[in-house]
Amino acid sequence: MKKRVILSVLAVAVLVLGAVSFANSRNVSANQNPKDIVGVWEVDADAPYRPHLFSFHADGTMTTTNPTNVQENPQQPHGGTNDSLGMGVWRVEHEGGKRYIVGTFEQLNAFADNHQPTDKLSVSFKVQVSGDDFSGPASASVGAQTVPSHLTGTRVEIDEAAVDAL
Repeated sequence: MKKRVILSVLAVAVLVLGAVSFANSRNVSANQNPKDIVGVWEVDADAPYRPHLFSFHADGTMTTTNPTNVQENPQQPHGGTNDSLGMGVWRVEHEGGKRYIVGTFEQLNAFADNHQPTDKLSVSFKVQVSGDDFSGPASASVGAQTVPSHLTGTRVEIDEAAVDAL
């Protein structure tokens, strides 16, 4: 009888611990991948070319793009550079009672004239989301040079008037 009681208590304890563990893992997952940043954003950055488009995915990855050929310049060696689609990662951080989205994305660069690789661009950011907008500091590194920047984003939404006119 005593053995049955002990086994019953252990079984209940295992079930409770499993339920608590499952609930905590769901909270961590929801906290790491909040829905408020997920989507497509038009982003203005302190950069020589603008705007950019950022797409934040629920799995903590992101993509970014900017206008084609904006870094080409016949006056520069090799005619300037072209960059790739940017790809990166993001997560949620809490600091001083505030919630931030932090991340880093990279773009590969190649010379415009001979298409040979050159220094990649790496951008790290820390933004706060407020409804359909976000804003925050960033830093951009190309090779050994790092410069401060700032990102301001506005969510891209369906143009209901255009859809209704179809």
